[in-house]
Amino acid sequence: MDIYDKVIELAKRRGFLWPSFELYGGAAGFYDYGPLGATLKRRIENIWREMYVINEGYMEIEGPTVGIEDVFIASGHVGGFSDPITVCAGCAEPFRADHLVEGVVEYPDTLSTDQLTEIIKKHNIKCPECEGALGDVNTFNLMFTTTIGPGSKRTGYMRPETAQGMFVNFQRLSRYYREKLPFGATQIGKSYRNEISPRQGVIRLREFTQAECEIFIDPKEKGHSNFGAVADDVLVLLPAKSQESGDGSVVKMTARQAVGYCRQD
Repeated sequence: MDIYDKVIELAKRRGFLWPSFELYGGAAGFYDYGPLGATLKRRIENIWREMYVINEGYMEIEGPTVGIEDVFIASGHVGGFSDPITVCAGCAEPFRADHLVEGVVEYPDTLSTDQLTEIIKKHNIKCPECEGALGDVNTFNLMFTTTIGPGSKRTGYMRPETAQGMFVNFQRLSRYYREKLPFGATQIGKSYRNEISPRQGVIRLREFTQAECEIFIDPKEKGHSNFGAVADDVLVLLPAKSQESGDGSVVKMTARQAVGYCRQD
């Protein structure tokens, strides 16, 4: 048992975390917070609120966890919120393809499904569970689908992040802040992602609490920001042209260079 498993086992014994639905066999990617876990979670949320809501003045809103399809089409989640998946031909276990090629290639999360399939075959990567052959890589949308109202006439999704509530309410937030920039909005609540293979304890869950802050600024007026503190930090970026072509080529540049590049583009 490695140190990570020891920490999880200790958390279970002490009442921080328990696998959900354990009485009925459980399901990967879901955890219950025990008495100490729930208390610790609330404390972290309140510290976060103190930082952003009380100290920074970014007011908190609360939106529904179920959203209509139009919202997620506009945000790109219906068409692009997916992970590459490959399924073992022997045991039928699904795996994140980009995770399987980590250590074989750099930046596997930038590769297309065809490139991942080629790498898996070229390096003869086998199923981690049974050493069986892995199938071709396809995309798997991570949103939970539901229907709204009787008759299943309207498609809905469990939100994969909390940002949508702040963006769709931008006009009302702007009026609340008397149409003066900058202003911010925060939200803490449940998000849902139908992860392919959640095997990292509470690091990657299918239902989790997310705290998010969206800050809206005038791009022409950045004098109040602390951009100088991070301007020379080096970023690894996937340009729009690489995303469109699917070649997976990345570029490295400082934050200052990236801002200049976006202005030129």
